[in-house]
Amino acid sequence: MIRETDFSRLAHTWEQLAEQMKAKGDTTTPVKLLQLADKTKRAELNIAFCGHFSAGKSTMINTLLGVNLLPSNPIPTSANVVKIRGGEKAARVYTMNSGVITFDPDTEMEKLKQFAVDGDTVESVEVSYPGTFLDDHSSLLDTPGIDSTDAAHKIATESALHLADVVIYMMDYNHVQAEENFNFTKTLKDRGKPVYLVVNMIDKHIDFELDFDSYKESVEDAFATWNIKPDGIFYTSLAEPDHPENQYEEFKNKLSELIRDREELVGHSVRSAAEHLIDEHVQVLKAASEGLRMEWESKMDSLETEGVDSRDAAAVRNALQQAEAEAAALASLPEEARKKMEKEMSVLLDNARLTYFSTNEAARSYLESRKPGFKLGFLFAGKKTEEERARRAEALLADLREKVAGNLDFHFKELMGKQPQEYHIRDEEYHASVHAMTVGITPEFLASHVKDGAQSQEYVLNYCNDIANGIKLEYRRAGLGFIDQVIARLQEQVKAQLEDQQARLAVLRELASVHEKLAELASGEQESREQLQTIMQKGEQVS
Repeated sequence: MIRETDFSRLAHTWEQLAEQMKAKGDTTTPVKLLQLADKTKRAELNIAFCGHFSAGKSTMINTLLGVNLLPSNPIPTSANVVKIRGGEKAARVYTMNSGVITFDPDTEMEKLKQFAVDGDTVESVEVSYPGTFLDDHSSLLDTPGIDSTDAAHKIATESALHLADVVIYMMDYNHVQAEENFNFTKTLKDRGKPVYLVVNMIDKHIDFELDFDSYKESVEDAFATWNIKPDGIFYTSLAEPDHPENQYEEFKNKLSELIRDREELVGHSVRSAAEHLIDEHVQVLKAASEGLRMEWESKMDSLETEGVDSRDAAAVRNALQQAEAEAAALASLPEEARKKMEKEMSVLLDNARLTYFSTNEAARSYLESRKPGFKLGFLFAGKKTEEERARRAEALLADLREKVAGNLDFHFKELMGKQPQEYHIRDEEYHASVHAMTVGITPEFLASHVKDGAQSQEYVLNYCNDIANGIKLEYRRAGLGFIDQVIARLQEQVKAQLEDQQARLAVLRELASVHEKLAELASGEQESREQLQTIMQKGEQVS
C-alpha cells in the first residue's frame, strides 16, 4: 500500500522535473508534468475511454454511471477531454481565454455539451456527480474519437493520455480489425498502459455465418499478429442486455476492481507517465534544434570525399586520422629520407676498406722518399732522386686508386644512383652526374697528409688511415651534394602531394566538425535526459 506522503513526495518530484524542463525552454511538457503532479497528490485513478465515434463510448459511460451525462448521438462529443468523477454535483468548463465556467449538470448539460465539442476555446470539461460507482478519487475520461491512423498517434500523445492509469479501448463489432485499432492499442501498450478492449454492439453478430467463439478467436488472433497483448477483452451489447455473449456486467465489475486497486495502479502509472514525459521533453529539445540539425546534415551531404560515407561519423573520424597521419608522414618524409640516405652512406664509407698490406708497403716506401736527406746515387743524384720519389708516389697512387675503384667507388655510385628510385624520382641528369663523379687522388693529396716526424711502423699505419679517411671525406662531401639534390626533388614532390592531401583534409575536418556538432546536440539531449532521470530516481528512493 502506498502512503499518502509517498504520493506527495512523488508529486514534488514531478514539479522538480517541470522546473528543470522549463529551464531548457520547454513550454509544453512542464504543463503535463504539473497536471500529473496534481493528479498524484490526490492519488486519483483515471480510466480513459478511447475508440471510434461510432463505437458507443458515450452510451457506455452513461450506462455505467446510470445517468445521461454525455450525449449519445454520433456527433463527436470529445473535441476536448471530458472527465467525470464522483462527488458533489458540479460541471466545469476549462477555457483557454475565459477561465473556468460552471454549469448545473442536471439542468444545463446541453450548454455544457456545446462546450464539449468546441475544441478551439475549451481545454477540458469536468463533471462530478454523486451516486455512481465512482468516488472522489476515481474518474472516467471520455477522449476524442479516433477516425484515422494519424489521429490515433495524435491522441496517444494528448495530455489526457498521460493522466490515464487504465485505458478502455472500445470498438464497433464490425470494425475490430481496422488498422487504426492496432496502431493505437500498440502505442498504448508500448507506453506501459494497462489496456482493456471492449468489442461493443455484438448484437450485430449473425451466428449462422460464424459461431461466436470463432469470432472471438479471430479477434484475439488479429491482435496477437500485431504482438499486442491486451490486459483483457470484453464483448458487450447495450442494445440487447440479455444477449447470451454480453459481458457488460463482467466489464463493470472489472472497473470496480480497478477502482479498489486504485493506489497500486496510480503508483505504477504516474511513474510510467513521468518516464514518458521525460521522453517527450527530449523530443521537444530535438525539435527545437531540428533547424540546426538539418542545416548541418545538409552541409554534411554537400561535403564529399572519395571512399568515405559522409554520414558515417566513425568512418569520417577514421579517415581523418589516417589522412592526418599520412600528411604528417609526408611532411616529415624529406627529413627522414635525408637521415636514411646519410646513414646508408656512412655505413658504406665506414665499411669500405681502402688500405691493405700492399698499400702499407707502398706508403712506407713513399714516406721514406719524403724524408730529408733521401738521395739516390752520386752521378746525377738530384735527378735520380726526384724520379724515384715520383715513381714511389705513383706506386702508392696506383694502389689506392685500385682499392678505391673496387671497394668504394662502384658501391658509392650504385648507392647514390638508387636512392632517388626509392622515392619514385626519375632524373637522368642526376644519374649522369653520379656516374661522372670522380675524387682526385693526386700526388698533392698524398703530400698534404704527410706529417713531420720520425718514421715508424705506427706512423705508416696512421698515414694510411689518414689518406683513407681523406678519400672517404671527399666521397662524403660528394654524397651529401647528391643527397641534397634528391631531397630538393623530394621536397617538390611532397609539396605537390601535400597540396592534394590538404584539400582532402579540409573536407574531412569540416565533416568531422559537423559530426562533432551533431554529437554535441545528441549529448546535450542525453545529458538532459540523465539529469531528469536522476531527479526522478532520487524522488523514488524516498517513496
